[in-house]
Amino acid sequence: MMAMKRISPPLWKEKVDTFKKWGWSDEALSEAFKRHPHVMLTSIKKINVVMNFWVNQLGRDALELVHFPKIFGLSMEKTVIPRALVVQHLLAKGLKKRVSFVTPISVSEQVFLERFVTCFEEESCELLKLYQEKVSVQRKEEVGAA
Repeated sequence: MMAMKRISPPLWKEKVDTFKKWGWSDEALSEAFKRHPHVMLTSIKKINVVMNFWVNQLGRDALELVHFPKIFGLSMEKTVIPRALVVQHLLAKGLKKRVSFVTPISVSEQVFLERFVTCFEEESCELLKLYQEKVSVQRKEEVGAA
């Protein structure tokens, strides 16, 4: 209810239209809203940034995010992008055959590191470097912008 009260009807419609532009139906949006009502508090810019990364850079289906709308509240720079890069690396090297991109993004950092970095003994240094490098670059940019 709070999400609906905090957003004006025209802005609500604009956000609905933004999700629809990315292929979400009314039913998909309703499902995402039921799972995480705060999804509608996400700015239109952030919706587009997340969707663009998910669809155009990762080549994933936008409808996958209906089941994990919390992604719209996560930091792209600190969580989503670094973890997705690690998953892409694992897939490219054949270390993981099939993996959901949602799972690594949705778990705690400790669980992520255990399941997707340190368990690959020969690759763990490279994976950790890839992950930490992206996170550290983003933090430096944030400090410089402040």
